[in-house]
Amino acid sequence: MKQFRQKRSPSSIFPAPENGEVVELNPPSLQWVAEPGVSLYRVRVERLPQQETVAAGTTAYNYFRIRRLLAPGRYRWNVASGDAELGWREFEVPASARPFLVPSAREVLARVPDIHPRHIHYRADLPELRERHKPQLEIIRRNVKLALSQGFMRYPDFYRPDGRIDYRRAFDESRQYFDRNLVACALAFLLLDDREAGQYAHEAVLRLCEWNPAGPASVCGQWGDEIGLSICRVLPAVLDWTWHLYTPQELKWAADTLARHAEQLWERVTGEEFLAHPGNSHVGRLPGYLGEAALVLYGTIPDETAERWLNYALEVYGSIFPHYGGRDGGWAEGPFYASSYTKWYLPFFFALERHCGFSFLEKPFYRRVSQFFLHFAPPGQEAHPFGDGNWPTADEWPGFQAQDPFGVYAERFGPPEAREFSRQLTGAIDRYELHLLDVIRPRPPHPEPDAAGPASDSYCSRDTGLLSMRRCVADPVHDVAVLARCSRYGTPSHQHADQGNFAVLAAGKALIAPSGSFGYIFGETHHRDWTQQTVGHNCILTDGKGQPKDSAEAVGVILDFQDDGRLCRAEFDLSAAYRMLTNYTRTLEFDREALLLRVTDELEAPGETVIDFRLHSYARPAAEKELVRLSRFPASAEIRLRSTAGAGTFSWTDRFRHPGGGPEYPPGRQLCDQYHLNWRFPACRRLRIDAEFRISPG
Repeated sequence: MKQFRQKRSPSSIFPAPENGEVVELNPPSLQWVAEPGVSLYRVRVERLPQQETVAAGTTAYNYFRIRRLLAPGRYRWNVASGDAELGWREFEVPASARPFLVPSAREVLARVPDIHPRHIHYRADLPELRERHKPQLEIIRRNVKLALSQGFMRYPDFYRPDGRIDYRRAFDESRQYFDRNLVACALAFLLLDDREAGQYAHEAVLRLCEWNPAGPASVCGQWGDEIGLSICRVLPAVLDWTWHLYTPQELKWAADTLARHAEQLWERVTGEEFLAHPGNSHVGRLPGYLGEAALVLYGTIPDETAERWLNYALEVYGSIFPHYGGRDGGWAEGPFYASSYTKWYLPFFFALERHCGFSFLEKPFYRRVSQFFLHFAPPGQEAHPFGDGNWPTADEWPGFQAQDPFGVYAERFGPPEAREFSRQLTGAIDRYELHLLDVIRPRPPHPEPDAAGPASDSYCSRDTGLLSMRRCVADPVHDVAVLARCSRYGTPSHQHADQGNFAVLAAGKALIAPSGSFGYIFGETHHRDWTQQTVGHNCILTDGKGQPKDSAEAVGVILDFQDDGRLCRAEFDLSAAYRMLTNYTRTLEFDREALLLRVTDELEAPGETVIDFRLHSYARPAAEKELVRLSRFPASAEIRLRSTAGAGTFSWTDRFRHPGGGPEYPPGRQLCDQYHLNWRFPACRRLRIDAEFRISPG
């Protein structure tokens, strides 16, 4: 038979299980890249060596869920359509694989009680929650006071030429109003019996019902989706927690409004074929919201509607999700997006646990992501490489960089260091900004502290291509960190054209870091033409050109990662990201005792090529002959470059401009000083660059 093409787009899934993989869930979900023009696949799973069929069927989707537990052993699977096939692939189910039989929508709904509140928390749970969350409830009281003082959000009329507000300010205002103020008041009513807060939430919901779901408040309209995303995120919980405050007429109005928004969620996830192309971050938030709407509205909407919505959510989370989350806990879009995108679905997960006891958090990613946050989001780190949002965020997008990304993951699975970082972060919170729906968490049904494994001073997520080499991960004040990106995901979505990018931080200060920002708003010229492009990163340019953005082919390959306790070494093949080169490898070696980083680039081009070696820093460089000093109190670094073509011509600037000239890309809003260092080497076909960084945390 002919072979499937299996050509990925920037938003496609990765085939899984990989050939020969020892799976951690029983049964595993099977997935493959959607084939153009195929409407029906035939799937077969056989046990080896007998080649006994244990599962078979047809599916219109590019995934297949086995509906029963498999006996420990070796298996193979294949997918066919017409005269073409994927080809047989093997996997092994060990005896230690965790049972993962996802319940059906009908089974879950049969366990949903005919009472309210029932979303995440039942009324019987409230006394224990109050006792266990006293510090959090004090913060919520402060949030309520703020909400009552700010009143209600006016309709977002940014679509009008004479509107009172533009889209960016409407986005900020809706986050503060819905995600922060409204949820805080609903929680205060539920847990503190705060009648004034309850009345605020009641009136806010009715005011929301006056907004046309087809306009700027839509999740699939023509004026952006952020307003609608906030509404769909909070309305199920808020309505459930304030259910008894409404008259029958008001309750029907509110429930109908939520149902209209939920149908939009359904239209968007199915219309964009999220199960086949899960790379759209915004669409990736929606399945959880759809599942929440089904659980809250069950009994007030037709049963078949609730089953349809809930079944979709169960299928997504039981199969291809999380697309950007690796089995080893990494998040491909980087820590800024990880901090929120590992939270959007939690209310649905918690509600499902409460109703039927099943937990999606058993997936390997969720059990290990606290290790990723240990290395990429420790307390006090001013930058969070890589991807959008890596820059300091306190003033630009308040609340989006989650105030405690460790949260439930440290609590249930993390090592002691992750739980300590979570404690430090929550202790510094004066008021909650965004993620209030997982602040008051149910008690973990089956906590497994340390299941993520012990903390280590190095971390390598091969699934997502994010690496960390640290001096002492448990001591951020005295730590030195070398972070790097070399990813199979390519350069789509919020990931930048920066394969091989690296960063150096000491005592939390960014000495070498990616440059740029969103500017005033995502997608402005500065963000599109600088921040997301190679020129803004610690990478090379070839004849003034960088890596292609939004490419599934511009990948990096981790050839090697080793750590012997003193020396930590990583080697990357970046040839696919630089198609204008014949070969390109980058090696990073960090000596923890000497606090010395060596970066070695070896490249070959088909013809004479001018290479620019780029670095970026929040510190103003001081150059002396072949030495460049960077100081950002209390940290500092000294940089020396050598190459087979000499020392190169060094220059630096604080302007956002290519080293060869051309237009400038100033941000709409500057957050901090950024400096761009460049070494240009004479045209050659082969080049080796040795960069040495001597680092001091102070």
